[in-house]
Amino acid sequence: MKFLLLLIGLAVSSAAGAGEVSGRIVVVGEVAAPRPLPPGRDACCQAAKPVDQSVLVGAEGGLANVLVSIEPRRGEPAPKQDDDPQGEVVLTNRGCSFTPRIAVVRVGQTLVLANDDPTMHNVDIDFVKNRAVNLVVEPDGRRELPMARAERRPVAARCNVHPFMRAWVVVRDDPYAAVTGEGGRFELPALTAGEWRFRFWHEGRPLVGLALEATKTDERGEVLLTVGEGPLDLGEVRIDAQSLR
Repeated sequence: MKFLLLLIGLAVSSAAGAGEVSGRIVVVGEVAAPRPLPPGRDACCQAAKPVDQSVLVGAEGGLANVLVSIEPRRGEPAPKQDDDPQGEVVLTNRGCSFTPRIAVVRVGQTLVLANDDPTMHNVDIDFVKNRAVNLVVEPDGRRELPMARAERRPVAARCNVHPFMRAWVVVRDDPYAAVTGEGGRFELPALTAGEWRFRFWHEGRPLVGLALEATKTDERGEVLLTVGEGPLDLGEVRIDAQSLR
């Protein structure tokens, strides 16, 4: 009986992991340490000593804040959405920086604009499909924005009070978008077997020329990859440090 249960467990585990795609974005070459940003006259920002977070590389070369997503063109299969996303995603002002750098929100969820700093911020987001906002967020404040439609591209978020602050908001109608952490790793949910178009994007521009499975990303940062019945590990996907400058 125990042996039968073990076989069932292994079968369920294999099915659940089928088609998952993972990998790690790694920078090759020297990258300068994040430079300090001029904090202005705000005492809170002066104490926080903000730095430029546009290129963040971990101790082992992992590149953070790369958006990896499935982006089918017209006529290509679209990933299925079989869940009902709920809850909220919080974009916080903390230390005169936005946290996280990239906020991924699903249609049907609420984007919360919060402020953990003891000073006033505002959040200016020029959505295309959703209503654009330019809101003041007081200390300990909270603004809620229901997301009704997917955005075709990441949308910049700014603070007009502290113009050096920046983040990105990604609004999706499917779960197939992942952001690399400080180690450079990403993981997308299971896809059905077949050929899928992936996009690699970082700080407002596509990542062109990434080598993946004997092919490279094009000028849009896109590449067609074949996903089989089991998990697909892309391993280390390398990018030249020079291209990030």
